[in-house]
Amino acid sequence: MYISNEKYRGCSLEALFKNSLDAIISFDENYCIVDLNQSFTNLFGYNQEEVKGKHVDDVMNLGKAGSANLEMTTKILAGEAVEEEGTRYRKDGSPVEVLIKGIPVIIDGKLSGGFGIYDDISKRKKAEQELLTQRQRLENVIEGSAVGTWEWNTQTDETVCNDNWAKMLGYTLEELNPKNQDIWKSLTHPADLAKSDEIAARHLAGEIPYYECECRLKHKDGHWVWVLDRGKILTRSADGKPLTMFGTHTNITERKQTEEQMRYLSLHDNLTSLYNRAFIEAEMKRLDTARQLPLSIIMADLNGLKLINDTYGHSLGDKALCAAAEIISKTCRKDDIFARWGGDEFVILLPQTSLPDANLVRNRIVSRCRNIFIEDVPVSLAVGAACKETTCENISKTLQEAENNMYKQKLTESRSTKSAVVRALLKTLEAKSFESESHTRGMQKIAKKIGKKINLPEEELNRLDLLITLHDIGKINIAEEILTKAKPRTEEEWATIRKHPEIGFRIAQATEEFAHVAKDILAHHEHWDGKGYPQGLKGPAIPLLARITAIADAYEVMTNGRPYQNPMSRKAIEAEFMRCSGTQFDPVLVKAFLEILHKLK
Repeated sequence: MYISNEKYRGCSLEALFKNSLDAIISFDENYCIVDLNQSFTNLFGYNQEEVKGKHVDDVMNLGKAGSANLEMTTKILAGEAVEEEGTRYRKDGSPVEVLIKGIPVIIDGKLSGGFGIYDDISKRKKAEQELLTQRQRLENVIEGSAVGTWEWNTQTDETVCNDNWAKMLGYTLEELNPKNQDIWKSLTHPADLAKSDEIAARHLAGEIPYYECECRLKHKDGHWVWVLDRGKILTRSADGKPLTMFGTHTNITERKQTEEQMRYLSLHDNLTSLYNRAFIEAEMKRLDTARQLPLSIIMADLNGLKLINDTYGHSLGDKALCAAAEIISKTCRKDDIFARWGGDEFVILLPQTSLPDANLVRNRIVSRCRNIFIEDVPVSLAVGAACKETTCENISKTLQEAENNMYKQKLTESRSTKSAVVRALLKTLEAKSFESESHTRGMQKIAKKIGKKINLPEEELNRLDLLITLHDIGKINIAEEILTKAKPRTEEEWATIRKHPEIGFRIAQATEEFAHVAKDILAHHEHWDGKGYPQGLKGPAIPLLARITAIADAYEVMTNGRPYQNPMSRKAIEAEFMRCSGTQFDPVLVKAFLEILHKLK
């Protein structure tokens, strides 16, 4: 051993001291510097003359290292070798992170000094700090995004999870206490367990470098939480076996629910919740096998949907479609597959069902419709069935046959259905306005007298009766408060009322039974002078029956009054018709009407 420059000069130890990449100083038993190498000068900025004979504390810390350095000095002077990391200061006062080794030199049992070795670890400490900062940022991101993390020691089978992992499942970590892998099996949905185990096994075997899978974990309250489980091996043994694994659990329940909703919407009709056309077409292909024969198909059509939409509005039409869907749902058997084909049509697939059995289902559907009404509007379905009995038959032709049979029934039932809808409309109109049965009878009575006065044939008199029955049916969509308003109506309200001839025209035109009076309904508010509505027709261009209806309607209103108009005397009525003759009313018809009126006195 040596203690002074003289003792190691000229030996190999001197070369080691001088040429070491570590900064080294030698000091005596009083901890005063005896010598230093070039690496020390390079690191701290001191030369031989500046530090020789000075106490190490005075040189190294300048009073900044404090008690930590004093404690280290005390240990070395007590003959104890020390090693620790710390901050020391250069000549210019700048700090430097170093690994410090203090080695005492003892000769003949007596402390003779020692060496101080300083390894610059600034870069390593900076890297560690950066790594720590990154880890903290990652932890903040994980905590902020509510991602659960887990670490698994494959040797001890111990699993460590963060708070978010537990909170995701409604627990605290203390409650969950996932000490081993059994916790995964107890929480994982049985349907997902095999898949999770297979992926984990492949991952541990090295087939895949990392894995991710979706599975369900049981929440504390019993419901299932969908999680995206990602895992990666952190460390391996010398023979490549995994030692530790790290992973994350991300709650994807909302995403899975959205996916499920999108999948549901892609296969179901949004209005009726039945399957849609895309689904039933795929099922037709799937079921088109010999094993499913005989395969029957039923097609159904909601009668009068356009009429309902045009009169009551699409809201009631939607209710009628939903009612039809419910009838089909309640009638079909367990293995039947039914869907909304589109618009007002429905399709039912009946695998392993003969045509007679399919007709039984068809008849039950028709029977169920008989007493179903939506706001007094009957729900009626035209239904046709067909059957594919052999593999050589084309299923598309079977569908076409079912549709043809449906239309045959529709032709026989559509007329009565639409008539029933119109009757329901008239009933509704009577309830919300003054278009009562007595008002209609009063109009029909005077109109018939006018018709006979001008020698209308019996066929036209019957058509006039029907026209008067239906003339104001277009008011069905006008709010009751407007129809029965006692105060003067606003211009906007009058504009609404003036639309009723056009609405009535569309209703009648959509019904074969009433289509022949549609144009008369459209024209019953036209004026002889061309100032009426909706088309501004003039004189003889106005259909004759519409001109008669206008006089009969005005007379009935003048006689019985309305909330906005008091009843008029016979004399005032005659004067009003004389005043409007040739402007509002056909003058020839007014003359005939007044002659009739005089005979009624």
